[in-house]
Amino acid sequence: MSALTTVLVAGGTLAAAGGLAWMRHQGPGPRRLSVADIVAEAPPALRTAVLILADRGQTNLMLSALDLGSPETGFPYVDAWDYTIHGIEVDVMMLGGQSLADWSNDEVLQQFATYLGVPRVSASSPAASWVRLQVRVHDTLAAPATAPDVVHPVASDGVGGGVDLEAVPVGVTEEYDWWRLRVLYSHILLAGATGSGKGSVLWSILAGLGPAIRDGLVDVYLADPKGGMEFGRGENRLFVRFATDPASILAMLTDAVEVLSERAVKLRRAGVRKHVPTPDEPLILIIIDEAAALSAYAVREEKAEFERLFGLLLSQGRAVGVSVVAALQDPSKETMPLRQLFPVRIGLRLDEPSQVAMVHGQGARARGARCDEIATDTPGVGYVGEDGSNTFTRVRAFFVSDTDIDALIDAYAPARPTVVDLEPQDDYSDFDPDYIPGEDDETSSGVAA
Repeated sequence: MSALTTVLVAGGTLAAAGGLAWMRHQGPGPRRLSVADIVAEAPPALRTAVLILADRGQTNLMLSALDLGSPETGFPYVDAWDYTIHGIEVDVMMLGGQSLADWSNDEVLQQFATYLGVPRVSASSPAASWVRLQVRVHDTLAAPATAPDVVHPVASDGVGGGVDLEAVPVGVTEEYDWWRLRVLYSHILLAGATGSGKGSVLWSILAGLGPAIRDGLVDVYLADPKGGMEFGRGENRLFVRFATDPASILAMLTDAVEVLSERAVKLRRAGVRKHVPTPDEPLILIIIDEAAALSAYAVREEKAEFERLFGLLLSQGRAVGVSVVAALQDPSKETMPLRQLFPVRIGLRLDEPSQVAMVHGQGARARGARCDEIATDTPGVGYVGEDGSNTFTRVRAFFVSDTDIDALIDAYAPARPTVVDLEPQDDYSDFDPDYIPGEDDETSSGVAA
């Protein structure tokens, strides 16, 4: 028996989409669809892939060509494949001795794409011993994600407008779900090259928190080391504190650490483990637009003080309602030495594969976080990783225009106390506070009456 015959025989029966037997009623009973039937019903862009995946023999030929299986060692088991909004997903049980790295390196993924006739194939591991191939022909995040009413105020009841501080809507996932970020009891690291959409993510966070900011449940401390060009319009309106130079930023962080310490004492005395934000003691959200300005590029004394304060905030702030969002464009050990203290990490477009590891950890790229492959014309697209999960979610932040920013500031800026001008409005320079009418009036002789 030839090797080709062995491969085809090893293929066995038809591999049906979704793991279900594709049936069609004809006459008195159902009949199994042929490969030709399945291919005929496939979208044109996926017909080559469907031709291979619907026929176990053809699938094994592909795996053999890619050195992922052979008649001698056996073939990985294709459990199921099904259509998705971006193409096809294929769940495969790997052979003993294989690992995700055997399936997810750049060369193998490109070979899969070439063999299946599609632009791109990605790989992830949904469970031990399993690999999930994503055959991609549609980029569901190619178009900007239009911001919904979250940045255009709508009527809402209750303090904070019903905002869930642990699930703030900031964009969409590639599966068309809401992308929600945990802000309360968390810290968020945001990294991306120039023009990657960091501003979109930060303004989307502020927009999602808008009603809570308006009602005093969230106080925003914002550091903009670039001189306030990006966030200056929110100064004295949306932000409780706003700092643009190293000295004022360090002073702001010092005050935040004092709040942290005071709350920790209160919680300890009350026997409470977590602070619950109220208008009297709100969530303190510290946003630093370019953290590297202090973590790497400041003078030695400022850098040391920043690392001290930053370390305290990251290590002790979550439970007491002090959260940090730090953004930077060149992730490295020098610019972000405390990456491991951020439970949520967002990687937008990055320039180099090595930077992906700096944001998401070693092996992240092999697990699907391809930040260095994000197109330059899709700002706001990125991969989100969270502690406790080895998978990543591909997302796109809302596009928040300048008009949207002005609208959300007007709508959500907390009401400030009215300042009454107590300065005298007229000239009272000749006023005598000791004068008593009637008694101090002078007579014509100059003597008091």
